[in-house]
Amino acid sequence: MNRILWRTLLLGALLTTGARGQGAAPDGFFPVLVQAPGSESPTELLGAVAGGRWLTVKDTVPRLKGQEKYLRRSLGGPSVPVVGGKPESFGEPCPDAYAVPVNPGRTSDQFQLFTASALNAWPRPVTALPTANETYRQIVRAELIKRGIRNPNVQLVGLTRTDLDGDGTQEVIIEATHYSERSGIFPPSIGQPGDYSIVLLRHVVRGQVLTLTLGADIAPQTPLKPGDTFETRPLATVIRLAGVADLNGDGQMELVLFGAYYEGSSYNVQEWTPARGLTDTPLETGCGV
Repeated sequence: MNRILWRTLLLGALLTTGARGQGAAPDGFFPVLVQAPGSESPTELLGAVAGGRWLTVKDTVPRLKGQEKYLRRSLGGPSVPVVGGKPESFGEPCPDAYAVPVNPGRTSDQFQLFTASALNAWPRPVTALPTANETYRQIVRAELIKRGIRNPNVQLVGLTRTDLDGDGTQEVIIEATHYSERSGIFPPSIGQPGDYSIVLLRHVVRGQVLTLTLGADIAPQTPLKPGDTFETRPLATVIRLAGVADLNGDGQMELVLFGAYYEGSSYNVQEWTPARGLTDTPLETGCGV
């Protein structure tokens, strides 16, 4: 599957509104890396910020000389200093996607976000909450019923709390995923009735608690027929929160979203404010067959 298709799939699952937030960003060059859970997952280049301006992967690669210093952090985890090497293209079928080796390197069962050590990427605490939470489970259940799943099997896989925009009010990102068949982080090629992956943002506006969908993939509720493939039914896509950080130093923390489908995956960075909603940034990467 080519990059145009995986990009279309992920953007089709991410519901975005609004315009880019405002804020003063510091001068400097701040590359961003990300790593998915799993022993064979490389550290991927997402892009960078230079002089307050977002840079794509293509614009970032010539600026990386090796020996850049990063802080590595999982959602809610401590920061660990690492040193990056020179970017290396994935090659065919994804020559415009790049891996950046880091030292010390290690595998993890959680997403890892790498930000320039000179950047204060976490101006406010990011806390991973226990997923055994009935309140958030019922929020997901109501959303899935509204989307056509009559009796959803609600499986919370992530709860993250932070003040994204610095207004003193905490937001909570809820992740829930259920597939009858899956391999690690990857879903089957097509979903069965009742399968889903959804990421929600709970936030407060003028004292009212609102729920925003950051991304959702709901399998058709019609039964599978013999011979059904991703050519006759939608390709299943797992959507996860890979990181939360202030990637451009403007005081507002961005959301790094991950999408995985059969034989492919991608990342997309978004900005969010209560007034403007969600906005894509040029920071993205991915690879698929």
